[in-house]
Amino acid sequence: MKKSFKFIVAVTALAFLAVSCGVVSFTGRKQMLLFSDSEIMALSDQSYAEFSKTAVPSKDAAATKRLNEVGSRMVAALESYMKATGQSSALSGLKWEFMLTDSEEVNAFCMPSGKIVFYEGILKYADTPDYIAVVMGHEMAHAVARHGNERMSQQSVMNALGSIASEVIGEKNGATAQALFNVGFAVGSQAGVLLPYSRKHEYEADKIGMYIMDIAGYDVNAAPVFWEKMQGGKTGSQSDFFSTHPSDAKRIAALREAIRTKPSFK
Repeated sequence: MKKSFKFIVAVTALAFLAVSCGVVSFTGRKQMLLFSDSEIMALSDQSYAEFSKTAVPSKDAAATKRLNEVGSRMVAALESYMKATGQSSALSGLKWEFMLTDSEEVNAFCMPSGKIVFYEGILKYADTPDYIAVVMGHEMAHAVARHGNERMSQQSVMNALGSIASEVIGEKNGATAQALFNVGFAVGSQAGVLLPYSRKHEYEADKIGMYIMDIAGYDVNAAPVFWEKMQGGKTGSQSDFFSTHPSDAKRIAALREAIRTKPSFK
Protein backbone atom coordinates (compact mmCIF):
# COMPACT_ATOMS: atom_id res chain seq x y z
CA MET A 1 0.00 0.00 0.00
CA LYS A 2 2.81 2.36 0.93
CA LYS A 3 4.66 1.64 -2.31
CA SER A 4 1.50 2.33 -4.28
CA PHE A 5 0.98 5.60 -2.42
CA LYS A 6 4.53 6.74 -3.08
CA PHE A 7 4.17 5.84 -6.75
CA ILE A 8 1.02 7.98 -6.99
CA VAL A 9 2.78 10.87 -5.27
CA ALA A 10 5.72 10.55 -7.65
CA VAL A 11 3.47 10.54 -10.71
CA THR A 12 1.58 13.55 -9.37
CA ALA A 13 4.82 15.45 -8.79
CA LEU A 14 6.02 14.67 -12.29
CA ALA A 15 2.70 15.86 -13.67
CA PHE A 16 3.14 19.18 -11.85
CA LEU A 17 6.64 19.43 -13.26
CA ALA A 18 5.38 18.84 -16.78
CA VAL A 19 2.67 21.51 -16.67
CA SER A 20 4.46 24.14 -14.56
CA CYS A 21 7.49 24.92 -16.66
CA GLY A 22 8.93 28.37 -17.13
CA VAL A 23 11.81 29.53 -19.30
CA VAL A 24 14.70 31.57 -17.94
CA SER A 25 15.26 34.86 -19.73
CA PHE A 26 18.55 35.15 -21.65
CA THR A 27 19.57 31.49 -21.24
CA GLY A 28 16.38 29.74 -22.38
CA ARG A 29 16.72 27.07 -19.69
CA LYS A 30 13.45 25.40 -18.75
CA GLN A 31 12.56 25.46 -15.07
CA MET A 32 9.80 24.23 -12.77
CA LEU A 33 7.78 27.08 -11.22
CA LEU A 34 4.88 25.95 -9.05
CA PHE A 35 4.23 29.29 -7.37
CA SER A 36 2.73 32.48 -8.75
CA ASP A 37 4.66 35.75 -8.86
CA SER A 38 2.19 37.29 -6.42
CA GLU A 39 2.84 34.56 -3.84
CA ILE A 40 6.59 34.92 -4.19
CA MET A 41 6.50 38.72 -3.98
CA ALA A 42 4.31 38.71 -0.86
CA LEU A 43 6.63 36.30 0.93
CA SER A 44 9.67 38.24 -0.26
CA ASP A 45 8.32 41.56 1.00
CA GLN A 46 7.51 40.00 4.36
CA SER A 47 11.03 38.61 4.69
CA TYR A 48 12.61 41.90 3.59
CA ALA A 49 10.54 43.82 6.14
CA GLU A 50 11.85 41.54 8.88
CA PHE A 51 15.43 42.03 7.68
CA SER A 52 15.01 45.80 7.58
CA LYS A 53 14.01 45.92 11.24
CA THR A 54 17.53 44.98 12.33
CA ALA A 55 19.66 46.11 9.37
CA VAL A 56 21.65 49.30 9.97
CA PRO A 57 21.77 51.56 6.90
CA SER A 58 25.22 52.74 5.88
CA LYS A 59 26.28 56.22 6.90
CA ASP A 60 28.55 56.45 3.86
CA ALA A 61 26.53 58.85 1.70
CA ALA A 62 28.94 58.71 -1.23
CA ALA A 63 28.96 54.90 -1.39
CA THR A 64 25.18 54.77 -1.03
CA LYS A 65 24.78 57.25 -3.88
CA ARG A 66 27.20 55.30 -6.08
CA LEU A 67 25.35 52.05 -5.39
CA ASN A 68 21.99 53.60 -6.28
CA GLU A 69 23.39 55.17 -9.44
CA VAL A 70 24.71 51.84 -10.71
CA GLY A 71 21.55 49.98 -9.74
CA SER A 72 19.23 52.56 -11.30
CA ARG A 73 21.22 52.61 -14.53
CA MET A 74 21.16 48.82 -14.79
CA VAL A 75 17.45 48.57 -14.04
CA ALA A 76 16.58 51.30 -16.57
CA ALA A 77 18.68 49.61 -19.27
CA LEU A 78 17.25 46.17 -18.53
CA GLU A 79 13.65 47.38 -18.54
CA SER A 80 14.21 49.28 -21.80
CA TYR A 81 15.80 46.23 -23.45
CA MET A 82 13.10 43.83 -22.28
CA LYS A 83 10.38 46.19 -23.50
CA ALA A 84 12.06 46.62 -26.88
CA THR A 85 12.33 42.85 -27.30
CA GLY A 86 8.80 42.07 -26.11
CA GLN A 87 9.93 40.41 -22.88
CA SER A 88 8.58 42.83 -20.27
CA SER A 89 6.51 40.06 -18.69
CA ALA A 90 9.76 38.46 -17.48
CA LEU A 91 10.11 41.39 -15.06
CA SER A 92 6.56 41.11 -13.74
CA GLY A 93 6.25 41.92 -10.05
CA LEU A 94 9.83 43.11 -9.61
CA LYS A 95 10.11 46.33 -7.62
CA TRP A 96 13.77 47.23 -7.51
CA GLU A 97 15.27 48.85 -4.42
CA PHE A 98 18.87 49.17 -3.26
CA MET A 99 20.20 49.22 0.29
CA LEU A 100 23.74 49.57 1.61
CA THR A 101 24.11 48.25 5.15
CA ASP A 102 26.64 49.18 7.82
CA SER A 103 28.42 45.84 8.04
CA GLU A 104 31.93 44.65 7.29
CA GLU A 105 30.59 41.33 6.03
CA VAL A 106 31.60 40.64 2.44
CA ASN A 107 28.16 39.91 1.09
CA ALA A 108 25.24 40.97 -1.07
CA PHE A 109 21.86 39.46 -1.84
CA CYS A 110 18.66 40.09 -3.77
CA MET A 111 15.17 39.21 -2.62
CA PRO A 112 12.97 37.60 -5.30
CA SER A 113 10.98 40.85 -5.40
CA GLY A 114 14.01 42.88 -6.50
CA LYS A 115 15.14 44.29 -3.15
CA ILE A 116 18.96 44.29 -3.35
CA VAL A 117 21.20 44.61 -0.31
CA PHE A 118 24.95 45.28 -0.35
CA TYR A 119 27.08 45.04 2.78
CA GLU A 120 29.80 47.67 3.09
CA GLY A 121 32.43 44.93 3.32
CA ILE A 122 32.01 43.88 -0.30
CA LEU A 123 32.79 47.42 -1.47
CA LYS A 124 36.42 46.77 -0.55
CA TYR A 125 36.46 44.68 -3.72
CA ALA A 126 33.61 46.30 -5.66
CA ASP A 127 35.41 49.65 -5.56
CA THR A 128 34.56 50.92 -9.05
CA PRO A 129 31.22 51.30 -10.87
CA ASP A 130 32.13 48.36 -13.14
CA TYR A 131 32.85 46.09 -10.17
CA ILE A 132 29.67 47.19 -8.42
CA ALA A 133 27.85 46.35 -11.65
CA VAL A 134 29.31 42.83 -11.55
CA VAL A 135 27.76 42.16 -8.14
CA MET A 136 24.60 44.11 -8.93
CA GLY A 137 24.04 42.23 -12.18
CA HIS A 138 24.58 38.88 -10.48
CA GLU A 139 22.01 39.69 -7.80
CA MET A 140 19.51 41.13 -10.28
CA ALA A 141 19.87 37.96 -12.33
CA HIS A 142 18.67 35.78 -9.45
CA ALA A 143 15.42 37.75 -9.40
CA VAL A 144 15.00 37.90 -13.20
CA ALA A 145 15.61 34.14 -13.46
CA ARG A 146 13.09 33.35 -10.70
CA HIS A 147 15.64 31.25 -8.83
CA GLY A 148 13.81 31.61 -5.50
CA ASN A 149 10.56 30.30 -6.99
CA GLU A 150 12.42 27.45 -8.64
CA ARG A 151 14.06 26.34 -5.41
CA MET A 152 10.75 26.55 -3.53
CA SER A 153 9.21 24.42 -6.26
CA GLN A 154 12.02 21.88 -6.06
CA GLN A 155 11.61 21.65 -2.30
CA SER A 156 7.84 21.18 -2.51
CA VAL A 157 8.28 18.30 -4.95
CA MET A 158 10.96 16.77 -2.74
CA ASN A 159 8.60 16.95 0.21
CA ALA A 160 5.87 15.26 -1.79
CA LEU A 161 8.17 12.54 -3.11
CA GLY A 162 9.41 11.86 0.39
CA SER A 163 5.83 11.60 1.68
CA ILE A 164 6.62 14.38 4.15
CA ALA A 165 3.56 16.32 3.06
CA SER A 166 1.71 14.97 0.07
CA GLU A 167 -0.49 18.07 -0.07
CA VAL A 168 2.30 20.63 0.11
CA ILE A 169 1.98 21.65 -3.53
CA GLY A 170 -1.70 22.42 -3.05
CA GLU A 171 -1.22 24.22 0.28
CA LYS A 172 0.88 27.19 -0.66
CA ASN A 173 -0.19 29.58 2.10
CA GLY A 174 0.79 30.41 5.66
CA ALA A 175 3.58 28.60 7.48
CA THR A 176 4.05 26.00 4.72
CA ALA A 177 4.74 28.61 2.05
CA GLN A 178 6.96 30.63 4.39
CA ALA A 179 9.02 27.56 5.21
CA LEU A 180 9.44 26.79 1.52
CA PHE A 181 10.40 30.40 0.85
CA ASN A 182 13.10 30.22 3.51
CA VAL A 183 14.54 27.14 1.78
CA GLY A 184 14.23 28.69 -1.68
CA PHE A 185 15.95 31.90 -0.67
CA ALA A 186 18.71 30.27 1.39
CA VAL A 187 20.57 29.02 -1.67
CA GLY A 188 22.86 26.13 -0.87
CA SER A 189 21.69 25.71 2.71
CA GLN A 190 20.99 22.02 2.20
CA ALA A 191 23.21 19.21 1.03
CA GLY A 192 22.28 16.50 -1.42
CA VAL A 193 20.10 17.01 -4.44
CA LEU A 194 19.53 20.74 -4.02
CA LEU A 195 23.16 21.82 -3.76
CA PRO A 196 23.99 21.18 -7.44
CA TYR A 197 21.02 23.35 -8.38
CA SER A 198 22.44 26.19 -6.35
CA ARG A 199 25.68 25.95 -8.30
CA LYS A 200 23.68 25.92 -11.53
CA HIS A 201 21.89 29.05 -10.38
CA GLU A 202 25.16 30.78 -9.52
CA TYR A 203 26.68 30.07 -12.93
CA GLU A 204 23.47 31.23 -14.57
CA ALA A 205 23.34 34.40 -12.46
CA ASP A 206 26.96 35.17 -13.39
CA LYS A 207 26.13 34.88 -17.09
CA ILE A 208 22.84 36.80 -16.99
CA GLY A 209 24.38 39.44 -14.73
CA MET A 210 27.15 39.95 -17.26
CA TYR A 211 24.54 40.33 -20.00
CA ILE A 212 22.72 42.98 -17.94
CA MET A 213 26.04 44.78 -17.43
CA ASP A 214 26.55 44.80 -21.19
CA ILE A 215 23.07 46.15 -21.85
CA ALA A 216 23.72 48.95 -19.33
CA GLY A 217 27.05 49.85 -20.94
CA TYR A 218 29.42 48.59 -18.25
CA ASP A 219 32.65 46.78 -19.09
CA VAL A 220 31.87 43.05 -19.01
CA ASN A 221 35.59 42.26 -18.84
CA ALA A 222 35.44 43.51 -15.25
CA ALA A 223 33.46 40.42 -14.24
CA PRO A 224 36.25 37.79 -14.25
CA VAL A 225 38.70 40.38 -12.93
CA PHE A 226 36.41 41.09 -9.98
CA TRP A 227 36.28 37.40 -9.05
CA GLU A 228 40.05 37.24 -9.35
CA LYS A 229 40.24 40.10 -6.85
CA MET A 230 37.91 38.23 -4.53
CA GLN A 231 39.96 35.06 -4.90
CA GLY A 232 43.12 36.88 -3.90
CA GLY A 233 41.54 38.69 -1.01
CA LYS A 234 39.54 36.01 0.77
CA THR A 235 40.55 35.37 4.33
CA GLY A 236 38.66 33.91 7.26
CA SER A 237 34.96 34.73 7.30
CA GLN A 238 35.22 36.61 4.02
CA SER A 239 34.95 33.31 2.18
CA ASP A 240 31.48 32.57 3.63
CA PHE A 241 29.81 34.32 0.70
CA PHE A 242 31.27 31.69 -1.61
CA SER A 243 30.95 28.56 0.53
CA THR A 244 28.16 27.14 -1.64
CA HIS A 245 29.13 28.84 -4.89
CA PRO A 246 31.23 27.49 -7.73
CA SER A 247 34.96 27.72 -7.09
CA ASP A 248 36.49 31.00 -8.20
CA ALA A 249 38.64 29.32 -10.86
CA LYS A 250 35.60 27.64 -12.44
CA ARG A 251 33.40 30.72 -12.38
CA ILE A 252 36.21 32.87 -13.81
CA ALA A 253 36.69 30.39 -16.66
CA ALA A 254 32.93 30.22 -17.26
CA LEU A 255 32.66 34.01 -17.34
CA ARG A 256 35.51 34.36 -19.81
CA GLU A 257 33.82 31.83 -22.08
CA ALA A 258 30.48 33.65 -21.71
CA ILE A 259 32.14 36.94 -22.66
CA ARG A 260 33.77 35.31 -25.69
CA THR A 261 30.45 33.92 -26.93
CA LYS A 262 28.00 36.53 -25.72
CA PRO A 263 25.35 37.81 -28.16
CA SER A 264 25.07 41.45 -29.13
CA PHE A 265 22.44 43.40 -27.20
CA LYS A 266 22.75 46.57 -29.25
